[in-house]
Amino acid sequence: MVRTAIVTGAGDGLGREIALGLAHAGYGIVVVDLDERAAQVCGGLIEARGMPAQAVGADVREHEGLVRIVAAAQHLGGPHVLVNNAGGWTPRQQYPQATAAEWAATISLNLTAPMLLSQLVLSPMREHGGGAIINIASSGGIGFRPYGSPEYGAAKAGLIRFTASLANLEDSHRVRMMCVAPGWIGLRRAQDQWERMSTDERAASGPLIPPAEVVSVVMDLIREGIGGTVVEMWGGSRQVVHTP
Repeated sequence: MVRTAIVTGAGDGLGREIALGLAHAGYGIVVVDLDERAAQVCGGLIEARGMPAQAVGADVREHEGLVRIVAAAQHLGGPHVLVNNAGGWTPRQQYPQATAAEWAATISLNLTAPMLLSQLVLSPMREHGGGAIINIASSGGIGFRPYGSPEYGAAKAGLIRFTASLANLEDSHRVRMMCVAPGWIGLRRAQDQWERMSTDERAASGPLIPPAEVVSVVMDLIREGIGGTVVEMWGGSRQVVHTP
């Protein structure tokens, strides 16, 4: 039986890399993205590798979209894995200049949506014998230094604590929830910014993290990670692993 994984924000960037990595490992994928066309393109890449895929264009901040995501996974025989990858913020004003609606939308995307979707998959995962949930946080949610988007940093910090708080979820639902908190990942936009930076700026930011390294950590957690584990990833292959 093919196991099924949901990956949100999978139309491009890290989400697409994770979706392709899971497909390579033998998973059917529910490819979720706000951009339905991008989700379809990723789904096509997965099907070309001989694995089933279903593209879902959905805003994970909307309950109706979350319901359709779970239904798509059930149609493929799952869900067995959920990767809450969708996140980010708009390059407009940040808190406190942003309006309440703007900063609340960032918190909704990066914290509330993963909480809601995780809640919706718990029962069907348990019915299938259990599963794994991976939350993609950020180094922006770690530490005590100033940060350019306070609402994003607060949401990712919340996602990390949410994960650790549910270390015993396997006892009640047979589901392991874990988290990866990477620094600056070497995706296309980051590489473009890196090229424009001075030598001093690059030294201050630290090296970019290859996307394949993040995918590898995600896959390792799905295979044998302990519920409640949080993995900090920093440039230069440095990792800090927190286990319950």
